[in-house]
Amino acid sequence: MAISDRIKAEARRTIDGMQRFYEKYSDEADDAEELEHRIARVEASMEGCNGLTQDEKIQKTAENVFELTCAQERSYDALRMEIRKTREEYKREFNEMKAQSAKEFSDLSSDIKTGLNNVMKKIEDSGSDSAASMKKTDKSHALMQLISKHPLLAFNSFIFLLILVFVSGHFDEILKLFGTTTGAPGAN
Repeated sequence: MAISDRIKAEARRTIDGMQRFYEKYSDEADDAEELEHRIARVEASMEGCNGLTQDEKIQKTAENVFELTCAQERSYDALRMEIRKTREEYKREFNEMKAQSAKEFSDLSSDIKTGLNNVMKKIEDSGSDSAASMKKTDKSHALMQLISKHPLLAFNSFIFLLILVFVSGHFDEILKLFGTTTGAPGAN
């Protein structure tokens, strides 16, 4: 029995599709050899559909299964290699992002500490918290310890208080404590 037109057409469509794929996406020298093997497998499978004897068909089927098994194993290895490359790239990117985040956090922490120190210095320089006018009490000492142990909490509280002062309309009075004005004409 001859190979049917339907089987020939299916084989041709499959081979044409593989060739178009390799023309468009081929990026390795081994792709041409792999394409030849794939075309040969399709043609060998098609040959098993003609008027061979029962024993010849069994042999042809066994050869086709062998070829498919070999192709599957090569594909499995290629897939594992791609997964390994992707995993290594992911780890590298993750470590870079982790290092960058740690650096940015460290820089931010340093900036907050510097800012808090500057604020404390301005308060001391303004005279509202000078050592001569204010004796250390247990409450002020506890407050200073809290600020030194938890600068981020102190900074956030300070920002919150500034927002409350700004909303209440007493912002000019706070600026006067720091020796600055709003810049309005005749404000001095």
